[in-house]
Amino acid sequence: MSYLEEKTLEAIEILREYEPSGGYYLAFSGGKDSIVCYNLLVKSGCKFDAHYNVTTIDLPDILVYMKSNYPDVIWDYPLYKGKPTSFYKLIETHGLPARQMKFCCEILKEYGGFGRFQIDGLRSAESHRRSLRSKLESVFDKKNRKKFEGVELTLEELDAHVSSGIAKKALHIIFDWSDNLVWNYINTNEIEYCKLYDMGFHRIGCIGCPNQNANTKEHEFQMYPRMKQAIIRAIKKRMASGKHFAYYDTAEDVFNWWVSGDSVRRNKGKKSQLLLDL
Repeated sequence: MSYLEEKTLEAIEILREYEPSGGYYLAFSGGKDSIVCYNLLVKSGCKFDAHYNVTTIDLPDILVYMKSNYPDVIWDYPLYKGKPTSFYKLIETHGLPARQMKFCCEILKEYGGFGRFQIDGLRSAESHRRSLRSKLESVFDKKNRKKFEGVELTLEELDAHVSSGIAKKALHIIFDWSDNLVWNYINTNEIEYCKLYDMGFHRIGCIGCPNQNANTKEHEFQMYPRMKQAIIRAIKKRMASGKHFAYYDTAEDVFNWWVSGDSVRRNKGKKSQLLLDL
C-alpha cells in the first residue's frame, strides 16, 4: 500500500468513525485543500452538505470554477449586525484589514458551521501558527470565545454547547498532509482543479489578503483591476464620511500604502525617495 493510499484510508476511516447523525458541514472554498476534503467525504459515503461563505473579495476565477464544478455547494452570504454586508462595506465602517487585525476573516469567512460538526482543509504545513493547532478542535462563537478559552470541557458539555449553536466541532481531516500529498491525491484521482494554480498561484484566497506579500497583491490587482477600483471607491466613501486615513490625501495613495504592507512612515519614505530620484 502506498503512502497516499494509507493516508486516504486513514481519513476515510476517521470520517466514518465520527459521522454525526445530521451529517457533516463542509467548509468549502474551491481551493485545492477543500476539493480534496470534498472528494474524501464522497468516498467515505458519509452524509454532508458543503458551504461556501461568500467573501465578496475572492478571485473571480474561483467563483466560476465552483459554479461549474460544484453546483451543489451552498453559497452563504455574510451579515454584519443582522444586515447584508461585503468586504467593500466593511472598508467604509472598519477601514482596511491588516495582518494583525483581519476583521474580514471573522465577519466574512468564519461565521459558518456553528451548531454542526465541521470538516475543513486546514493544514499544519500552511504556517507555523496553524501547526500549533490540533486535528480535532472545538470552536466557540465570538460572543463566547473568551468565556471558554482554556476551559476543559467534557464531551457531553461540548455536545451541549454545539447543540445550542454557540460552538462547533472542527475536524481538519488533512491536517498532517503535505502540499505534495495534496497534489498527488488530486492528480491520482483526476480531480479538476481551478486553473489559477497553473498561473502561478500557490494558494487561492481573498484578493489583497494582508498575509500575502506586496508582489503577490500587486499581481492580483493587475489581473483584476475592477476589484482594485471597487476598493478605492470604498476608501473614498470612508474618507468622505470624515473617517480619514492619517497622512494620506487621496484614496489611491491609501490603496497603494495598504498593498505595500509597509508602515505609514516607511511607505512615505519610499515615496519621497522616488520623487527625489525623478
